[in-house]
Amino acid sequence: MTWEVDDEMLADFADAVLNVARKLALTGPDKREIVPLTGTEVDVVREVIRVPGTNPTQIAAATGLRRSNVSAAVRVLELRQLLVREQHADDARFVRLTATPFAVENVERIRALWVGRLRDLPEPLLRAAEAMSSQLTALDAELARSATTPVAVAAEGTRSRSPHG
Repeated sequence: MTWEVDDEMLADFADAVLNVARKLALTGPDKREIVPLTGTEVDVVREVIRVPGTNPTQIAAATGLRRSNVSAAVRVLELRQLLVREQHADDARFVRLTATPFAVENVERIRALWVGRLRDLPEPLLRAAEAMSSQLTALDAELARSATTPVAVAAEGTRSRSPHG
C-alpha cells in the first residue's frame, strides 16, 4: 500500500515556502549592507563557501546550474573580489575556487539579517523552524538530485519556452 499525498497540499506547501523566501529576501535598507548578486552568483558563492576548493563542474552538478552559467558567474565574482581561482600547478585546465574573506563577510551579513527577521517570531514558531530546518535541507537535496536525473533533464529540453515565463 502506498501513501497518497494530496496535490493541493503539495501546491500549498510550495506556495508557503516561496512566500517565506520572499519575506526573507533582502530589500530596502538591508540591501545597502551587502554586495548585490544575481541568483546564480549567490548559488555559486554559497557552494564555494560550503565546499572550498571546488571547481565549476562540481558547482554545476551540486546546484543544477548549467556549466556555462557557473563559469560566467565565476568570472564576475572574481572581478568583484568575492572568489579566487587557483590553477593546478601541473594542469592549468584544473582550477580550485575559494571564497575571499570579503565574500565570507558578505554571507555572514546576509545570515545575520535573516536571523534578525526570524529572531522575533513567537517561541513555538522558532521551535518549528528548528525542527523543519533539517527536513527542508533534505528536501532541497532530493529536489536537486531529482532535477538532474536523465528523465528530468530530458523533460527540461522538451518544455516550450514562453516569453512570459
